[in-house]
Parts: sequence; C-alpha cells; structure tokens
Amino acid sequence: MQFDILDFTKKLLSKCIPVKVRQFKKCQLDSITFEEDSDFSSMVSYHLLNCMKQYAKQCKTSTITSIITPLNTQYYILCLSEDLDEHLMIGPFLENPITDDLVYPIINNLKLNLDYAAKLKLYYQSVPCIDATSVFEILYTINEYVTKNKIPPRLNTLDLSILPKQDSSYDLLMEDMNRTSMYKILEERYTVEDKLLSYITKGDIILAESHFEKYRLKHSEIIRTKDSVRNTKNILLSANTLFRKAAHVGGVHPIYLDELSGKWAIRIEHALSLEVLNAIPLQMVRSYCRLTKEYSLSQYSPIVKQALTFIHLNLSSSLTVKKVAYEIGLSPDYLTRLFKKELGMNMITYINKKRIYTSLKLLKNTELSIEEIGDLIGLNNTSYFYTLFKKEIGISPKQYRNNLISN
Repeated sequence: MQFDILDFTKKLLSKCIPVKVRQFKKCQLDSITFEEDSDFSSMVSYHLLNCMKQYAKQCKTSTITSIITPLNTQYYILCLSEDLDEHLMIGPFLENPITDDLVYPIINNLKLNLDYAAKLKLYYQSVPCIDATSVFEILYTINEYVTKNKIPPRLNTLDLSILPKQDSSYDLLMEDMNRTSMYKILEERYTVEDKLLSYITKGDIILAESHFEKYRLKHSEIIRTKDSVRNTKNILLSANTLFRKAAHVGGVHPIYLDELSGKWAIRIEHALSLEVLNAIPLQMVRSYCRLTKEYSLSQYSPIVKQALTFIHLNLSSSLTVKKVAYEIGLSPDYLTRLFKKELGMNMITYINKKRIYTSLKLLKNTELSIEEIGDLIGLNNTSYFYTLFKKEIGISPKQYRNNLISN
C-alpha cells in the first residue's frame, strides 16, 4: 500500500467533510488518543476503544464497518488491508441531532448522574450531523481507488448503542467522574451562571455586575487544555454564546446580537495574554446588559415588535407611518393606535427620539461631522437636526460635542 496515497486521502477528506478522519493500525489501539478536549474525554475514549477492539476481531480487507457507540455517536471504518493492518476511520458524527428524549436514556445506560444532562447536550452540539450515506460513498470510492478492487466493499454494522451490563473497570471510572471535585465546581458554576444570565435577560447591569464580582470564577478551575491562554479563550467564547442567548431571550433582535457577539469573539481570539483576557468577562456582562436594556422588545406585542425592528434597522432612511405600516401589512391608522397605546407616544416622535439618541453615540465615539451624523440617522436637513436635538437634549449637537471634549 502506498503510504503517500493514503496520507493524501486522509488530508483531502479532512478538508472536504466536517468530521475527524484518522488513519490507524490495530496494533496501535492502546496508544491512540481518540478525544482530547472534551468534558467526556475519558468516557468517550473508553467506549470507543472497546468498540475498536471488537472491530479489530472481525475486520476484513475491503470491508466498511459502521460503528454505533453507547453514546449513539457513529463512526465508519474502512479496512484497506488486513494483512498490512491499514484502516481509515471517519467520526464521530450523528445522522440526526440527539434530542432530550434520547439524552436521559443514554445517561441512565451510562450510569451518569442526571446533573450531567447539560454537559452531555453540549457534547452532542460539538458532534457534526452529516448524511451517513455520503460517508459510505466516500469510503466506497477510496476503497476502489486504493485497493484497485472492483468488487463493492462489504458493509458490516457494529451496534453498541444499547449498553450491556458494564464491567467493574467502567463502574470505577464512573464513580470517579461522579465524585470528582471538578464536578462539584461545574455544578456550582451552572447555578451561578443561571442567575447572571437572568440579569442579562432583564438588562439589569447593577445586579449583574454585583453578582459577577461576588461569584467571579477563576478560569484555572475549569481546565479544558494545558494551554492556560487557550483554556481561558475557550471559556470566554462559551460565555459569549451564553450571554448572546440570554439577551435574545430578553427580546433583542438577532442582528444586534450577531454584531456584538462577533466583536467579542474577535477580541477574545486576538488577545495575547491572560491579563488582557481576564479584563474581558465583566466588560462582556456590561455590554450585553446595555444591549438588552436598549434593544429589548420583549414587553411589546408581536405587531409593535415588527414595527420597532423595522424602524431600528432603517433609521437612516426616510421613515413615515405609512411606510412602516406597509412593510408589516397593516393599515396606518390601526398601527398608529396600537403604537401609541404600547409606547405612550406617536410613531414619528419615537423615530425622532431614537435618531437623536443614536446621534449622541456618534458624536461621542466618532469624528464624523455633524452633517454626516445627520445623514446617517436620517436627518439630512441639518437645521431640522439641530432643532430636534436641542428640543430633546437642551443644547445643540456642537455644544454637546464641545462639552465632551472639555470634560
């Protein structure tokens, strides 16, 4: 067997499908590391190794074996040569997402505490869902090309998804996992996180800051990798996702969430030291609270939510009651009454207020001219912009900016 062909095949597959591709020999099974950065790494490796050992007893050249593990994840292994001990494995993957009604039976079969449900769900989110037929066709083609065998490969299935009674070594492994101090830390961490997320959902920055400072978690307590910077980045990226979901529950439109979460993801990845990373969590909490407070639409009816979202996303264009009503498929009169009832002001007043308070941010955070800011917020008549600004803020845009500079 030409090693370079097999190596090229493995690399090409890794680029084409979002699943791990491994080349291995049966004689190396005990020394292979199957999972590295997973909360369930020891358990996943334990079950996969058992599956692989059963595969090793029955594999034959030009045979594709479909393995279903006790975790209900799948692997396909192509035996390229039994004599030369050459095998190609693709996985783990799922054909269909694992739903809650499957998670709990799996937990029961694996003898895990129910508290592991959340962690197990996160693990399944990291496993890609792909069409098993596509994987089989890829391996079918590889077998034909590498072995020069025109006879279709045999298909074998090794289904271990229904767990038999575990042996004593597995019992000891589970006892260790369930009693570890890391488990207790994680349990406490989820309780603290839930409270913090509830404050972000409400946009309550004061309670969120207070809670965060009181229960600040040391990143070193949750170890995913040996690299402390990478470990901290992974935790912060997870926190970014959780905060985004909390703000979404709070009624913030996805377009604002994607913008903020994207900025934090880039900032986290570009950070080069623990000192920089350690300053990020509290800043993230504050920013998501502010976002929820400013853009939450949770208290409004679906119709008014639609109207507000359209206004927020089209602030720089010419907005009229008629135009907004047309976009959401309502009569202007009906929308006007509903808007006034829920917001306590007419739509044009709301639009102008939104424009003025958006201009405050631009005056503070950019060097754009007042005329350019007016254009950006949909007030290209500078005189009218000045009139609305002074009526709402009490001073002109120029005086506001000068006050910022002097302070």
